[in-house]
Formats: sequence, structure tokens, C-alpha cells
Amino acid sequence: MKTKASLNEQDYLHNFMSTMTQKSDNIINYVLAAYFLLGVALAFKYDTWEIGIGVGALNLIAYYSAKFFLKKSKLYQYILAVILAVFMAQYIYQMHGMFEMHFTVFIASTILIIYQNWKLQVPLTLLVVAHHGGLAYLQNYVYNDPNGPQVYFSQVNFDLETFLVHVVLAAVVFIMNGYWSYYFKEHSEVHISKISDEYELENIKLASAKYSSLSATNEFNNFVHKTAQDLRFPVNSVLNLIDVSKEQTDNEVLLGYFDLIKENTKKIDVLVNDIHGKSVDRVS
Repeated sequence: MKTKASLNEQDYLHNFMSTMTQKSDNIINYVLAAYFLLGVALAFKYDTWEIGIGVGALNLIAYYSAKFFLKKSKLYQYILAVILAVFMAQYIYQMHGMFEMHFTVFIASTILIIYQNWKLQVPLTLLVVAHHGGLAYLQNYVYNDPNGPQVYFSQVNFDLETFLVHVVLAAVVFIMNGYWSYYFKEHSEVHISKISDEYELENIKLASAKYSSLSATNEFNNFVHKTAQDLRFPVNSVLNLIDVSKEQTDNEVLLGYFDLIKENTKKIDVLVNDIHGKSVDRVS
């Protein structure tokens, strides 16, 4: 059972997915440009300029309008899925039902994997089934007179059996691409979770090392403070003893020694007092 992500992990995952979405959007810009230009190129075959430029331009307007007005929503991605299916229908019409144009929807389905959202395959699938079912019915049962109006859907016989096989095979591709979208998203979450755990563990190690260092420093400061405090009393006692001893003799040699000892002892006293004063500041 998957545990709830920590705050840091959620932040990492959000930033990662935002970055991936931005990169995917950049790729889609090139894809849509290629799709539009392909529609224009196909217009040379049967003079379908109104369809190639008109429908293509409407597709681009629909996508970028949704992206602009729905900045905080992923709805524009679902609109993109629909637009890619519309491009397929456009190509099929422009090429008067050339069967190979049906394959462009598989390219669209594969492209949508970059968003790592399997649900994007759903609107693509629904539109493809509706388009194929509706157009196949119109071509075979309504506009089936060779001398009358034509529905450009398929140049081959597209009966019910062909339709079912076509839909099943397309569904397999859409399901596989949906699975890969789901798999990549799960893999990303696991990867981010692992990075988050390692980062938090490293922070714990650093905090522990810092605490150990501070503890050692505090212990050392306490030791220095206590030692300096303990030395003050014997040093003062030596100074007092020297003064008392000097009063007990008139020997010039001894008095000289006492002065020398007192001078050096005062230096020690100054050093001890200085250490004690600094240690007080560090301990406090």
C-alpha cells in the first residue's frame, strides 16, 4: 500500500511534473505546426484548401485559446487529444478516404504519452470510434451511390467486420499507450520519492553531525571554563603567599626571587582571567 507523500516529496513531484508538462507543451507546439503544414501540403492533391487551412487553423485556435484561458487547468490537454483526432479526420477527407491516413491517429496517441496521463487516450478513442462508425455508416448505407454525393471515409470496403477489427486494433494501441502513460507517471513518482527520501536522510545526517559538533564544542567550552575557574583560586593563593613570604625576610636575594616569581605568577593570573572571561561568553 502506497504511503502518503511527505510535504517535501509533494513539492519535488509537483515541480517535476510542472517541468515535464512545460517541456511537453513545447514539443506539442512543433507537433501542431507539423500537423497544420501537413494539412496544407495535402491540399495540393484534391484542392482541399478550405479544409487544409480552415480546419487546421480552427484546430490551432481551439488549442491555444484553451491553453491561454485555462492556464491552471489540464483541460487544454484533453482538447489537444480531440484536436489530434480532428486532424486525422481532416487528412482522411483531404485524401478522399486514403486508408493510410487512418494511421495518423496512432501517431497522435503515441505523442500524448509525453503528458504521462492515460486519461488523454479516452477522448481520442471516443472521437475515433464516433468518426469511424458514423462515416462508415454514411458511406456504406446513405451515400453509397457512385454517381451521387460522396462521403470520403475509406477507399476500401469498410463493412461491419472491417469496422470491428479496425476498432479493436485501434483500441489495443490506445490501451497500450495509456498503460505506458500510467507506467511513466508511476515511475516518476517512485523516482521522486526515492530522491526525497535520500535528501531527507542526508539532511538528518548533516543535522546529526552538526549536533555532535556543537555538543563536542560545548563540552570543550565547559571544560575550559571550569578549568580556568579552578585555576584562579590557586594562582591568587600563590600571589598572597608571595606577599606574606616577602614580609618575613630581609634577604635581598630571596626578595629578588620572590619578585620574579610574583611577576610570572601575575602573567599566569592575567592569562587565566582572560581564558575565564572568554569561556564565560561562549558558555552563556
